[in-house]
Amino acid sequence: MFSPYDLLLKLKTKFRIMQARSAASRLRAKTRWVPSEADIQRGREVLLRDYEHVHNLPLQDFAHLAQKSLQQILDEIQKGQLLALNVGSRGLKIPDWQLDPVKLLLTQSVLKSASDVDSWTLYNSLSLPLEGLDGISPVDAVAADSVDRVTDHVLSLLGIH
Repeated sequence: MFSPYDLLLKLKTKFRIMQARSAASRLRAKTRWVPSEADIQRGREVLLRDYEHVHNLPLQDFAHLAQKSLQQILDEIQKGQLLALNVGSRGLKIPDWQLDPVKLLLTQSVLKSASDVDSWTLYNSLSLPLEGLDGISPVDAVAADSVDRVTDHVLSLLGIH
């Protein structure tokens, strides 16, 4: 048997859940957005421009600079220890900031906490300026003593708490 206090608590909880659902439903668009062909083409152009950026190194170049074998690099990518970008059959490219131990630690921390997020979203969240970091990108803002704080900013941006 429930006490009057327990019943009141259950009613309040149900009411809050109903309010939250109602608020969430108001945030949904009435019609689903479908990108036009032009939107898709612009998206591809941006993706390719980012992929070809000078700091994104081909797999072989990154392995050489990291003084590791191709297999070691591929294993680290597979284990979620390196962020790698891929565009179809063009091959893997790896952001060169991961050659820096502190920036690599930031990348690995984000990869570990956001393992279900695609590599391009992670790349953008790490490389684009964030308001919470005074308009500086996380990879440029991170220092040895701020990895956890910067990771929290990136995860917050991704909606991971």
